[in-house]
Amino acid sequence: MNIIDTRSNIAFSNHKKGSIKNIPLFELKSFEYALPSKDFTDIIFQSIPSVEFFKEKDHLINKDIYTMGPSTKNFLLQKGFDSICPAIPGSKELIKLLPNLNNNKYLIVKGDDGLSDIFDYLYKNKNNVEEISCYKRVKFKSYDDVKESFLKADAVIFSSTFGAQIFFEEIYSSDVKAKLFGISNRIINYISDIGYESKFIDYFANDIAESIKNSI
Repeated sequence: MNIIDTRSNIAFSNHKKGSIKNIPLFELKSFEYALPSKDFTDIIFQSIPSVEFFKEKDHLINKDIYTMGPSTKNFLLQKGFDSICPAIPGSKELIKLLPNLNNNKYLIVKGDDGLSDIFDYLYKNKNNVEEISCYKRVKFKSYDDVKESFLKADAVIFSSTFGAQIFFEEIYSSDVKAKLFGISNRIINYISDIGYESKFIDYFANDIAESIKNSI
């Protein structure tokens, strides 16, 4: 079975999904940022790239660290830091784990176009919270060299709505017969809203290829 995962290279390499082929649909670029403060008590990483491009790893010592899901948690562990994360990835589940303490000082690290659900929740509940972006996602100039691979695919996995958006804008045609899979309800809903069908896939299953095969 020919399965394509559209995650970024950084995120995909963290999983090593065996025979699944990785074809990223965008590149990641870091940029300069300034920490609003160094005395934060809690830090939240919203993605694997946010960990990769956050330069001040020494500031993580003796902090309470949170990550959006198991993949980001595992990536951060490779850097020598443990974190708290929800069993089900996503802002909604992570919010349930955050302590309701107004004396905490939160720093959220994300991408330039990353979600602000957690920031909005903390701010609304009168918590001291700051937010920084340390990278951005950039479309490639052309997708002509990967279109043939998608025509031959049996399944395509999307890890972001941005990746799904690029796929339908730059690659999809009626000749593409692959079944589509998203790793979150947000992605599934986005694909549904633009008129296409997809299925949820547990990206942390022991054998994701077998799970996809059984669902087709």
